[in-house]
Amino acid sequence: MEIRRTIMAVLVLIIVVSFFLPWVSVESEAVAGVTKLLTGKAQAKIDSISGFKVPILANSEESRFMISIIKIFQPDIKDADKKSFLIWSIPLLAIIMFGLTNALRNNKWVRLAIGVVGIAIFALATFKIVTTDLDKLILKINISHGLWLILVGYLGIGLLQVTEFFLLNKSVK
Repeated sequence: MEIRRTIMAVLVLIIVVSFFLPWVSVESEAVAGVTKLLTGKAQAKIDSISGFKVPILANSEESRFMISIIKIFQPDIKDADKKSFLIWSIPLLAIIMFGLTNALRNNKWVRLAIGVVGIAIFALATFKIVTTDLDKLILKINISHGLWLILVGYLGIGLLQVTEFFLLNKSVK
């Protein structure tokens, strides 16, 4: 039990730290052509964006750039600048999951619910990323390691909690 709690703490720490790592890098093919002409290298990286920076950029003077990136993933979104602050709930949710698993240690249904939520976050976000055309017009979006670490962290939490559910279910019989 103690080793699984440590693994859960490490997964939550990975999610929190990864929130500040780059999630996406944005490139422009037009910029790449000019850069190659001037420097001989086809480098077109415009910006790397972490989860923490999304609401800041979406509510700054450069908001049109960030909102256009958000609309690639969610074309029909309204008030993207205001809704962008919800992204800060990602590390908070992981911390809440950890707190619930510690506070309600022997509740198998809490474990199952947290497990299902963790796996669902991974599955839905991965599906959205894989099925979204990230090569839009002059912008090319590359998913960076920070976002993948968060998704794998939630998958790990989900699998760990489903395992805990089965172990608690087994010990009750």
